[in-house]
Amino acid sequence: MQDLRYAIRQLRKNSGFALTTILTLALGIGATTAIFSLVNAVLLRPLPFPEQDRLMWLHQQDHSLPGIVPEALSYPDYFDWRAQNHTFSGIASYHSLAVTLETSGEAQHLDAQTVSANLFQVLGVAPMLGRDLRWDDEKPGNHTVMLSYSLWQSSFGSAKDIAGTTIKLGNNDYVVAGVMPKSFQFPLEGPAPALWVSLADDTTGKSPSTGQRGNDSLSVIGRLKPGVTLEQAKADLNLVAVNLARQYPDSNKWYTSALMELELQHMIGDTRVALRVLFGAVTLVLLIACANVAGLLLARGSRRSAEFALRAAIGASRAEIIRQLLVESVVLSLCGGVAGVALAFGLLRGMVRLMLFDIPRVEYASIDASALVFAMVISVVTGLLFGVLPAWRMSHLEPVQALREGTRSVAGSRGQHRLHNGLVVAQTAIGLVLLVGSGLLIRSFVHILNVDPGFDPRRVLTARVGVPFDRLAHDQHLQFYNQLVARLSTLPGVQSVSAGWPLPMSDSNASVSFSIAGKPIAKADHPSESIGIVLPGYFATMRIPLLSGRTFGEQDGTKTVPVMMINQAFARKYFPGENPIGKHIQADLGDDVIEHPMREVVGVVGDIKRKGLTADVEPQYFLPYTQAVITNPFLTIRTSGDPAAIENALRAAVHEMDKGVPVYQVSTLETYISKSVAQPRFQTLLLSCFAAIALMLSAIGLYGLLSYMVVQRTLEIGLRMALGAQRTDVLRMIVRRGLTLALIGLIAGLAVSAMMARLLSGMLYGVGPSDPVTFATVTALLLLVSLTASTVPAYRAARLDPMETLREQ
Repeated sequence: MQDLRYAIRQLRKNSGFALTTILTLALGIGATTAIFSLVNAVLLRPLPFPEQDRLMWLHQQDHSLPGIVPEALSYPDYFDWRAQNHTFSGIASYHSLAVTLETSGEAQHLDAQTVSANLFQVLGVAPMLGRDLRWDDEKPGNHTVMLSYSLWQSSFGSAKDIAGTTIKLGNNDYVVAGVMPKSFQFPLEGPAPALWVSLADDTTGKSPSTGQRGNDSLSVIGRLKPGVTLEQAKADLNLVAVNLARQYPDSNKWYTSALMELELQHMIGDTRVALRVLFGAVTLVLLIACANVAGLLLARGSRRSAEFALRAAIGASRAEIIRQLLVESVVLSLCGGVAGVALAFGLLRGMVRLMLFDIPRVEYASIDASALVFAMVISVVTGLLFGVLPAWRMSHLEPVQALREGTRSVAGSRGQHRLHNGLVVAQTAIGLVLLVGSGLLIRSFVHILNVDPGFDPRRVLTARVGVPFDRLAHDQHLQFYNQLVARLSTLPGVQSVSAGWPLPMSDSNASVSFSIAGKPIAKADHPSESIGIVLPGYFATMRIPLLSGRTFGEQDGTKTVPVMMINQAFARKYFPGENPIGKHIQADLGDDVIEHPMREVVGVVGDIKRKGLTADVEPQYFLPYTQAVITNPFLTIRTSGDPAAIENALRAAVHEMDKGVPVYQVSTLETYISKSVAQPRFQTLLLSCFAAIALMLSAIGLYGLLSYMVVQRTLEIGLRMALGAQRTDVLRMIVRRGLTLALIGLIAGLAVSAMMARLLSGMLYGVGPSDPVTFATVTALLLLVSLTASTVPAYRAARLDPMETLREQ
């Protein structure tokens, strides 16, 4: 306590030093705490389900493909896995669904999930109100729904008697079974579902999806039985998969089973690597801050050498001196930690706002109890880290020598500078590592922005309309879109209107198998590629070039020759060296959707980037919407001005045609492009900010060292100048000292950067981890900053008056 009181008095007496140190530490601790909160929420926090280690994500694995490519299951395969396994207490399924909720005459689009009756039991979560789903709810005709807490509040006024009531979804009435707890969300990736409906809806139609073994659309989870190991479960499901492949060779020939811990791998994806890199980068910033503060303490310690020499002379032990100095360091770091936590609140809020891409569970990121404990721990550790070197140095002072060096000497103490020099070298090396990383990401991001997506995203408004399939027949769907396109085409400022699905960069996609006339192969070996469904004028509106043949037109109707178009990648892969125009291909669409006759290829269009600017171009074929009404396409409206200005007119046009049809996912095409590069933009911006902070701290550290050296060597400099040294000689001497330290740090930093840059290879596009331009640029930048930091104290030293200096000394 006596050491603590003395430390506080010392800091109050040296308020300028204390404030500088606290702000430096606040910057490092605050940034580290904010990044930790993100990492904790996304990667470290347990899933909100009991005994989560027994929850597994189950999927198929096509062993004909290289690498691990998880694939969904069909309903028949899911039913067989559920019935034939011996290692799971329950296996449940789910897949995404879009529904329209009608309340008080208003239509509202909602994201939902179709789930098996045992999903919530497998997860181990019970409803907050009402009952759970039952096996009877899976029978055809039983329309049952579970509401999310947020939907229960927003649309039903938190009615306690909601269970058992009926709500209208689309054209059907659904019985509300119950309401899930406020904290419940499943699946965790993607938009939070507003409700969950029983799979009974998938049992209807001419050919229900529950009977289509080749329709792989289900995600599946399972809960292991007590005592069952992962290896036992894999062997069990592999045996089931082998039996199914033998029994159904047309659809299951190439599939085995696989499983992994629920969500934590497949929902995070490459975000895991990015967060780890950012956490490592901010840790390096904290280390630079520690080195900077250690340098400040060494400089301050040299002025207190006489004090501690006197303490040692009158009986203070080394342990007591070390304890006193470490207490001062920890007090400083704790003050910096408090300021850092306050800074972390703002930093975390800003980082979450910068994330225009979806990271699962990021909404749970907060400065909570775990973040506060983390901040306190790193504050104490930081205090010990930057305090131990100065404390060790001061505890080893020889009283007589220290008292002699405490007087004004000619050269000062060399020992007082060695540790300080080493800290400056370390700061420079770490700063270079961060600068190289940020430089590589910046170069990569510039390459991404220069990628041609294959279409023109400028001034295009996109939207979806929820035309109900259970209320309108296919021909009525087509009539609705034709009338809507005609209405929108007359709006002022509209150049062209069409519609298509999937929209590039929208995360919507479907892969459908097909066969080529004249190339007969077994059904199990049919290739599968992405499909597109488009209205006439789509390629012109999107400005996707037509390379050969023609596009779809009014002549391609329900009673005309079935046609299709393909992209250039499809033509290269399946018709190398041939003219694909006039070839015939049969798409294996579901029987309940449309007949799938042989279709004539009538046109070839240019390749587009569908999944992102960095993704590879993939083969794709297109069907006219008139001949394949299977989904609600995205409207694409090209305008001559701001596309957002016609949103209200779009909504009004749809409302006039049908009040029960919601308009949703309204956005510009440029926004989709921006979101597709949001993750590399975020990680580039954040790492660049950390590198800028590191560069600033390194410059301050070098400036502080040289300024301190000038003060310590004032008498020496005065003598040199009195004996004939020119001001340029003094200037050169100080600058040479600074650049020498910077060069040593650069050499060490380049060696470390060459190794660390490889960790970024998976985050780079169009640039290698050993890019010479980046290394040369950041090296020159750091040298320039070091030169600037060295020049100021050197200029101050060169302006000393030798006679005045000798008189004062």
